[in-house]
Amino acid sequence: MLLRALLCEIKGLKPEAKYFLVRFIQCFGVTDVCLGVKDLAKQVGVTDRQVSEALDALVAAEVLIRSSIPNGRGRPARCHGVAKTFLAELNRLPVPLGVMHEAAIERLMVHVGPVAVQGEEWGGSLAQLRARKKPGSLNRVNRLLMAVLLCGADRFGVVRNLGTVQICKATGLSKEKLRSRLKTLMAQELIRSYLPGLSSPVLSVKRKSVYYLNLNHAQLVGGGQATSTLGIAGGDKDPAALALLLSIRSAANRDEKECAEKAPILKVLAGQGGPFYRTFQALLEGYAAQLLSRHWLNLKNRVDDLQLRQQILRDFRLPAGLQGVDDIDVGVFRAKFNDQLFNLAYDMALWLKCLLSNASNVPLCELDFVIVPQPVTQGYFCRALLALPKAEQGWNGYLMMDASGTETSTRIFAGEQDIPLEERYAYGLLSRPGHDEVSK
Repeated sequence: MLLRALLCEIKGLKPEAKYFLVRFIQCFGVTDVCLGVKDLAKQVGVTDRQVSEALDALVAAEVLIRSSIPNGRGRPARCHGVAKTFLAELNRLPVPLGVMHEAAIERLMVHVGPVAVQGEEWGGSLAQLRARKKPGSLNRVNRLLMAVLLCGADRFGVVRNLGTVQICKATGLSKEKLRSRLKTLMAQELIRSYLPGLSSPVLSVKRKSVYYLNLNHAQLVGGGQATSTLGIAGGDKDPAALALLLSIRSAANRDEKECAEKAPILKVLAGQGGPFYRTFQALLEGYAAQLLSRHWLNLKNRVDDLQLRQQILRDFRLPAGLQGVDDIDVGVFRAKFNDQLFNLAYDMALWLKCLLSNASNVPLCELDFVIVPQPVTQGYFCRALLALPKAEQGWNGYLMMDASGTETSTRIFAGEQDIPLEERYAYGLLSRPGHDEVSK
């Protein structure tokens, strides 16, 4: 019921009232609650005024029903319960399937976050914890937004299938306020990176926004870290793939037709623009991560991956202008384009494997990978990967490797938070404030 309440739409309801509703259901289920404002505030962890405003809004929206019970000589006790009509609407909603972070959602909504207070575990009430919140702590609306995003996150914390409209309906935020909240969550390190949604004549479907959540953040994780992190600096040790990527970026940004004639991939992608190129680079890195995850042991044998080839077919299409060009055999041209894209992803995977192989005592063949996208302005020098074991249990660690010199240096950290902040920015584990893509 909690997940349904998180994702349901209640027209006209403000985010603060939606947050209170979710906490109300989390605390009391759908039973009637006969508590005064002060007791409700203590239970939910908000102020008396916030309780009163939220209750009035929810009663007006016919989400909660208010009743009075005689209480001897004193004032009648007020009771609140979930309205039967709203409960019926919740029950008609499909059960959210595949939600992988319910424990993190529970922690987030009950305000059990980074609980260190002067070096000791904080054991006070929720109201006391809220009263002692520090600058940068999460407010109610940002907790609600993060909880909604977690509903759609995969095991790495990547959210791919929650559209902007769906998030706005679930939270009550407008698109403008959603963008502002996303900037705040990135500044607070809860979101690593963000790719805005995009339409393009060379993409088969409109791409939804993609959010890379930081599951290692203290607000979300319990006793340990949720994902391993590998930061690698490789310089320009992959000149062939790097040269092609630079050509694609130049063609996409400047519509260089003379450059586009040299290869199908350049002809197709020319003139698509900077935002498209960042999405393209993220797709390419996603393909490379799949190859690393599925073929680590025999990647050097240049294995074919039909699953990836099919995905490339689904992701891209030829622009309509090519259909009418007399000297182009569309079928042959498409096959060449697919091969170039597949080979580019393969070369990137080989390059990353070469760099990662310098990490000793790490069972890389037993891991799955995700590459965190960097702002295009940071170039190709550094990359950050998230790693999780294929099995339920496996290796967990936090490494930073620099292979840009003659010898590779490797540093091991106890947790991601121990990596210097500037390095987390440089490697792409976090987005530097003021350099995100939220407004674009």
